[in-house]
Amino acid sequence: MLRTITFARRLQTTSTPTLPSSTFWKTPTPAFSFLNTTSSAPSHHNQQHRTYACQIHHPTKIGQLRAKLRAFGQGHISLDIHHSPGLALLTLTNPEKHNALTGKMMAELADCVDLLESVTDPKRREEDVGQLLKGSGLVLKNKGVVVQKLDQESLRMLKDGLVGIIVTGSQHKSYCAGLDLSAAKTTLLTPQAGSEMSALMVSTLTRFMRLPIISIAAIEKAAIGGGAEMTTFCDHRCISDQAKIQFVQTQMGVVTGWGGASRLLNLVSRSQALRLLGSAEPIRGGQEALKMGFAQAVSPVGKTVEGASEYMQQYVWETAPIVGQDSEEGGARRCVEAVRAMKRIVSLGLDYERVERVTELEKDLFKGLWGGPDNLARVEAASAPKKKK
Repeated sequence: MLRTITFARRLQTTSTPTLPSSTFWKTPTPAFSFLNTTSSAPSHHNQQHRTYACQIHHPTKIGQLRAKLRAFGQGHISLDIHHSPGLALLTLTNPEKHNALTGKMMAELADCVDLLESVTDPKRREEDVGQLLKGSGLVLKNKGVVVQKLDQESLRMLKDGLVGIIVTGSQHKSYCAGLDLSAAKTTLLTPQAGSEMSALMVSTLTRFMRLPIISIAAIEKAAIGGGAEMTTFCDHRCISDQAKIQFVQTQMGVVTGWGGASRLLNLVSRSQALRLLGSAEPIRGGQEALKMGFAQAVSPVGKTVEGASEYMQQYVWETAPIVGQDSEEGGARRCVEAVRAMKRIVSLGLDYERVERVTELEKDLFKGLWGGPDNLARVEAASAPKKKK
């Protein structure tokens, strides 16, 4: 067990763009829009609610958005289905860009949520689950070793034993540097493309939050812009003592586009959220994050996955196994279904109606700013070669 981990004394009891462009997106499209869910002129509130519901629940339209984005950029999402007993490890892998997300990675993240929803649904048959990942670039691992497909034993292990998931960035680089600007400048920097990207990410991250699996973000070094938004969809956060979390959207002439503001409001106070979002003031280091209730654990740099894993043991074991044993010798597992049921209860306790209203407002404001003159100028400045001092 790590002795350098510092845990918060009191846990939070409520759980709750960085930047998006290609001639592909600029091609004239039919009047039908993926996000247009009403044919008449309903009230603004009803239109917002229906639009949000479409984002989360309409598989055809979300699938079309996913197919569009899958063609853009490099990197991948990997899922180690048995990182340790009861825990999976999801890794954002684009180390050359500090694990910034590309369109391809966004699509694979949605694929990953599909899989996790299926293995925690007792009504889904194992053979149906095994068909989900055809055509996906999602990289599957088992105890760190890449596997080509999920065999029956692996599926049963997920369905019967998965309690929690750790989310991190690869190679001890930044947790996530937001959107990969090298991909954004050529594929996603238009208001329509930004709106569609926002719809997919809001859908994916909201579905992830609703999973009956307890989640923790293991945050190494920097989480910037959309990367800061990516810290808020987990139930817990383990942060390195040198981490930097910063919502830089206002510095880029936009607002949060992946639902990060609405989720942040469930993690910190209103005044803290306004300061972090409006002034782009960073959270520096784990101790500051603990103090404001944003994080639940702190680890040294390079050890956040280990720290997150140690924190999650409370959900896996009633009696921990013998230290140093690879097997579960001497340990007593918690009832998996009971832990999942508790997560469902806590998730349902979140005021989703308020979250939906705020998230829909985020998306609308993001669409109005994304790809505008000020945003384009700031993206160009941010991506220009830095002059040597």
